[in-house]
Amino acid sequence: RPWEGRTLVLYGTVLADPAGGYRMYYSNFSGPAAPSMVFLATSDDALAWRKPDLGVVEWRGSRANNIVLAGERPLDAPSVIHDADDPQWPWKMLMFHAEGKETGTRGWGLYAYRSRDGLAWEQVPGVRLRAGDRTNLMAEKVDGRFVVYTRHANVAALTGGRAVYRSESADFMEWTEPQLAVAPDLHDEPNVQIYGMSVFRRNGWHLGLVEYWHDTPDVIETHLAFSRDGARWTRPVPRAPFIAATFDWNRAWSTCASSGPVVVSEQMVFPFGGRWVAHGWDSAQQYGVIGMASLPLDRFCALEAASGGRLDTPPLVWPGGELTLNADTRQDFTSHPAHCNGSIAVEVLDGEGRPLPDYAGDGRAVFRGNTHCRGRAADGTVRWPGGRELGQVAGQTIRLRFHLEHARLFTFAAVTTAPPAP
Repeated sequence: RPWEGRTLVLYGTVLADPAGGYRMYYSNFSGPAAPSMVFLATSDDALAWRKPDLGVVEWRGSRANNIVLAGERPLDAPSVIHDADDPQWPWKMLMFHAEGKETGTRGWGLYAYRSRDGLAWEQVPGVRLRAGDRTNLMAEKVDGRFVVYTRHANVAALTGGRAVYRSESADFMEWTEPQLAVAPDLHDEPNVQIYGMSVFRRNGWHLGLVEYWHDTPDVIETHLAFSRDGARWTRPVPRAPFIAATFDWNRAWSTCASSGPVVVSEQMVFPFGGRWVAHGWDSAQQYGVIGMASLPLDRFCALEAASGGRLDTPPLVWPGGELTLNADTRQDFTSHPAHCNGSIAVEVLDGEGRPLPDYAGDGRAVFRGNTHCRGRAADGTVRWPGGRELGQVAGQTIRLRFHLEHARLFTFAAVTTAPPAP
């Protein structure tokens, strides 16, 4: 749209609207010194998006646009959360203002905004946190507190380059001193810096979408990181992109929404911003859009076996319910989703590694299928011979033994209510 310029930026958030559907808060770059704006797009399914005429902000004599926030000062990295615990101001936004940064004055840092409807926004006076421009507010509270991943105001002096720091707040106004979360290490090449990171929670884990910046060439890829507590992080080795510079429209830059993925049916959809040109501002070439990447549900990594392999879990206390797998037992992983000619056999052992007679040997279960694919070729439930249920060992310390042949095992879980068979 004319008011968006040529560079859309998903420094922003995609989240479910309590009234139904989804909202996308995104921004733009209009030039090196020009102020940016914040826009709102809406969707019924998080796949097809529209830009409604909101009537909130006037642009060139008309309010027929999807602008929700504009001003004279440069704006950057708007992150939004819907806070159901605050009925007066349920919509909150944290955003960087660059005003005064070059001259060393005290106007730059993170500012708070609030709104009753997520359309008309009111700025809270004063800098809330002296921190850098690449900021991602988590789209949900953690243990009742707001959490932001940002840059320390003195990051260059502290780490020698860009890195990600973590801060939290009980009231969205006062924030803790940022603590280092992710920085380059010896597994990274010397020309790599950690530009930023958005974080979401899934199945008891914090997952980070790391903005992995190579300064030569000037490219940002999205990498993965994981953490139990959101403070101590691990990145897979060797380093490899999760979202790479694949197309013309993201050949220089790929940065994900602050909110992480949206789950659509059996897919995780990752909205992200892509750009042709990175830090060098070239008016002729500069172009930025918003796209999406997708992943079958929770398939971030797998244990894979071709001709055969075995995994014994550490001892665990079975909480009850049935064992369900996120797995794919196809010999050729590019074949038809339902052509599952491999298998995963499951045995149950006691805490010392001795087989339980009813659940091992001839009593073991065999799973074949491809869960979380289009059409759900299998529901993932492990069914035992004779109709036995694993809930019978609830509260006992057990080990699970998986025998894989032409299969990938992504996750396993205890589910108290098993889905119906397909």
